Amino acid sequence: MRDQTVEQVIYWRFNVLHRVVHLVVMFAFIGVGLTGFSMAFSSVGLAQTFVWLLGGIDSVRYFHRFCAVILYLCVVTEILWGLYYRFVLRGNLLGPNSICFRIRDLRFFREHMGYLLGQSEGPPRFERFTWWEKLDYWTLFLGMHSMALTGVFLWFPEFFSRFFPGYFVNIAQVLHFDEAILAVLYKFFIHTAVRHLRPEVYPGDWVIFTGKVTKETMMRAHPGEWALLNAHQQGSATRDQ
Repeated sequence: MRDQTVEQVIYWRFNVLHRVVHLVVMFAFIGVGLTGFSMAFSSVGLAQTFVWLLGGIDSVRYFHRFCAVILYLCVVTEILWGLYYRFVLRGNLLGPNSICFRIRDLRFFREHMGYLLGQSEGPPRFERFTWWEKLDYWTLFLGMHSMALTGVFLWFPEFFSRFFPGYFVNIAQVLHFDEAILAVLYKFFIHTAVRHLRPEVYPGDWVIFTGKVTKETMMRAHPGEWALLNAHQQGSATRDQ
């Protein structure tokens, strides 16, 4: 659970699977964004240069679809992990350590807004995941399903035209493009600002890359999780005596 040194106590916050999935999602998201917008804005000189560097429009289409498949495989991996967590590890999907939203998150959100507006002395006692971390996760997780559906329509238009009117492909194209803009704006601006530009973590929060968090950070950023961890350790010590 932890590595202890002379200076500090380090806790493992993310396992290898979650760190690898995040890294793959990050690079695949960048790849699908660059290739997608280079096709959408093919008349722009910079996009034309990018297409040329990748070997032409056919190569760009291939790379775009490759990155998209990798992204959705990461979504499937998260689903399988959730099933493993629930049915093998017997974890509680609505417990304090879960990434799922709970009614309590509404209270955390209200208390946090009060803190940011100077109406309270301190932030809420966040548990393992804050309300904005959950929002960050679910916007990508749910958005990928919608992007995958519209993307498959555009990938195989002849096939789907057998079952749906042709204008469904046009609708899919509009939705796919608009969702892509929203996703890129959210991830590159809001996610970056909230995740890495907060005063307490600036110039970056590297926990998702290292998997480790210090005791001081745990107590400050996730006091609810810290309290549960201590209660669990004390309970284990009592049973051992």
